[in-house]
Amino acid sequence: MFLDGNTEEALVALPEGRTPEEVARHFGVSPRKLRQMARELGACRIIGNRMFLLPADIEIILEASKPKPKPDYHPRGDYAELLRLRARMKKEKEAAAKKKK
Repeated sequence: MFLDGNTEEALVALPEGRTPEEVARHFGVSPRKLRQMARELGACRIIGNRMFLLPADIEIILEASKPKPKPDYHPRGDYAELLRLRARMKKEKEAAAKKKK
């Protein structure tokens, strides 16, 4: 019953839920991987043994699947330091080879 006393049945708008299989097929990914990500992120609805995803859940999954930017490469030291390191490693390798003999 509506607040104005009208006895017409209220139409309930159902959410646009999708199964993981439908979403996985759309994006070309494994349904199993999609289910795993959804559970880990808490971005799914599970009733009994059935899972479905709302548009907000799919957005969360897509946002989490963005690749993380790589940090800038900052080599340590200079070329002379690299040469010293290589020389030290070579000596250690030769010492280990002599011990084996």
